[in-house]
Order: sequence, then C-alpha cells, then structure tokens
Amino acid sequence: MSKIILSFLLISSVALTDTNIMKRNADQTYLTYPEWFLVFSPEEYAYYLKNNPSYTFDYIGHIEEFWSAYAAMYKKTLEKDYPFNTGYHVMIMTIGVSTTFEYLVKYVYGHIVAYVIALTQTNGRVSEQDYGAEVAQEYVNFIKNRPWYEFNFGKRFVGIYTENSFFGKDFLRKLERKVALSMEYGAKYLYAKVIGLFTEVGYEKALPSSQVTLTREDYTIEKEFPRYDKFKDVSFEYANKGYDFKSIAGNDGNTTILYSLVGKREDLADFDCILRQPIVSNKEYERCINDMQINKLAAFLREENLQITDEFLPAPQRIKLEHIFDY
Repeated sequence: MSKIILSFLLISSVALTDTNIMKRNADQTYLTYPEWFLVFSPEEYAYYLKNNPSYTFDYIGHIEEFWSAYAAMYKKTLEKDYPFNTGYHVMIMTIGVSTTFEYLVKYVYGHIVAYVIALTQTNGRVSEQDYGAEVAQEYVNFIKNRPWYEFNFGKRFVGIYTENSFFGKDFLRKLERKVALSMEYGAKYLYAKVIGLFTEVGYEKALPSSQVTLTREDYTIEKEFPRYDKFKDVSFEYANKGYDFKSIAGNDGNTTILYSLVGKREDLADFDCILRQPIVSNKEYERCINDMQINKLAAFLREENLQITDEFLPAPQRIKLEHIFDY
C-alpha cells in the first residue's frame, strides 16, 4: 500500500503540474473519463444501496467497466496522436488498481460473510444498512466537486455507533454491518489523511475554475466556469442563453471535448457514442460517452431532450447530461 501511495504522490503530480494555469492538455478530456467513472461508480452504488443489500452489488461489472473505459479512452488519444501523458496514465493505473482491490475485497467479503449472516435477517433492513446508504450518498455529493480525501470519514465512523443502537432485532446483521462499515471508514480515514498530507506538501492546489471564451452575435466574453461537476451546469445555462463556445481551458474551438449522457437504451439509440456502457444495476439504462468540437458544443446542449438532474437515472424519454470533461 505504501508503494502505491508513494507512486501516486510522486508520479501523478507530473500530470497535475498544469492545473494552476489556464491551458490544460487536450488529451486530458479523454483521460479524465476513467477518473470520473470512479465518481459515477460510487454514485450508482449509493443509488443501489437505497433498496438493496451491498453484497448483491455488481462489483465485478464495475471493475470491468473501469478498465474497458480506460482502454477506449487511451485508444482515442492514440488516434489523435497526442503525446503520451506519463503522469496521468500512472495516476489512472494507481486509482484503478486500488479501486479494483477495494471492490474485490467487498465482493469476496459480501459473498462469504455478509451473505451468510444476511440469511439470519428476518425483520427487514437494519438501521446500519440505511446509515451506510446515507453516507454513500453524502460521499458522492461531496466528491463531485471536492477531492475525495477531504471527506470526513472520521465523523461517519463515529456515527456508526452514535446513530445506531447496539442491540436490536437481527443483532447479528447489525453487528456485521457495524464491523464492515467500521473497517471501510477506518481504512479510508487513514488513507485520506496520508494522501491529503502529501498532496498539500507535494504540489500547489489546483485551480477550481476553467477559463472559457464565449461568443454571441457580434461580441465575445471571457468567463471563469467552475470545474468538475458544476462545469456542465454552467455550460448548459450559457448555451441556453444563446452563447457559443470559442475556447475552453486554452483549447480552441476545433479541439474536441468529451461528454457523457445517461438514458434508457432506446432513448440513446440514435446518439453517436465512442463507448456505450450499461448501467449494471439497471440494464435498461446505459451511459453514452462521445466527443465533439468545442465550437459545436453549445448547439448540442440546446437540444430539447437533454436535462440536468440530480437523479442518478433520468425519466424515460429524457436524456441526462451527466458530465462535460473540461480537460
């Protein structure tokens, strides 16, 4: 584990050295998708936990989707003849390996320990299951716009015991959930502290905004849009005010930018996609990942069937604009 942390801190910082300047490499619109899949995956997990036990979640399916996404995005950078971004690839490999390890542990534990103890459960969900689902959703809401290691795992660890009774119906299941959540939050608390400390020492804090040039009719304006999840919200807003994009993060209008959509399979059937990935917890839905030139983005966002929603899955006949990958 220490070697993984060290490699992440020392080598991935190469990829992050340009985060304090307005120009970001064009290849990063593609390479950020595997990163963001590790936001979409916890989001699906939180959605799933609201009505299902954690041991039935398709961890293996998510591992496969992460690595297939990485392969597809790497292929795209090769097609465009972008220089090999060593630091970013090492960072993706690092988070991919650590997430694969975490999901494999959860899969094995869930199918051996959690499943067996759940067989003794006779009174519906225990409060610890609801607590785990609530924390999972809080975590997703947080990491959409903040680094994961800033999340307060310590507070959630304490809450396992202060917000849930020790004894009660289905005591074995309650105890099993307490132990599982304690191990998860405890390990992530310690890991986050180490990552946060070395991140603060190793390199400057990334800018929270993207420089955007917009045009409408005969005039041009410069704006700073918030990065990460909120970038899509502000982009959608300005596009629907009649603005077009001239450049984003120092990349001109002819440069391609990646976006992702979520909707029912039949509703996305006519969309062009670099990659289609099923929503493994509800395979009536899928994720469509595609790119287009920056100067065509606003017209696309003005399409009537696109929507911004906090719901993980949109209503039928609606297409969710999930993310715009702003380099």
